Amino acid sequence: MMRVPALHIIFIICFSFSNAYGQSEKKLVKINSHNSFVEIHGTTNVNSFNCSYNASLPAEEFEVQLSKNGESIEIEHEALFLKVLSFKCPNSQMTEDLHDLLEYEDYPFIIFQLQKITNNKIAHVMIEMAGEKQSYKVNLHNSLHNNQLVTSATMELCITDFGLVAPEKFFGMVKVNENIEVEFGINMNILDN
Repeated sequence: MMRVPALHIIFIICFSFSNAYGQSEKKLVKINSHNSFVEIHGTTNVNSFNCSYNASLPAEEFEVQLSKNGESIEIEHEALFLKVLSFKCPNSQMTEDLHDLLEYEDYPFIIFQLQKITNNKIAHVMIEMAGEKQSYKVNLHNSLHNNQLVTSATMELCITDFGLVAPEKFFGMVKVNENIEVEFGINMNILDN
């Protein structure tokens, strides 16, 4: 199971931000790595596969600046860098194929940058893979209890949007489909500043 704060900045917003127009505030957040995960789900013409991110999370708290702008919440933060080599699949050949597909030698990170939240549940996210950037909208599912926020989502990506070509194996008999899903579940504590 993967333990990373993928898209972690998204999640502090939905239950904790004031409704006042133009207001700004800072939040302190700490990820609960034991209950958080990020996975890539894909299929081939013969089966399916799941690959998990296995890097450890930073232990320190981090700060996020939130600014209300009409119906949107704009977020100021650093981008999240996920190391490609930290994604692991059920077997070593699949893991190697995934790393090669993502061109890890030239582009060692997948980069996530949250741009804004609209309607308290739609995240606008920029993703960079293999040197190509694409923007996506992600529907979030959230629950908050005693300053502990759990958020999850599944986003669909097409690898050709990033200039990547789906690999073929065994002389073309096995081909990876171009569409993949990135699923994440993040459990975090929202702390007083």
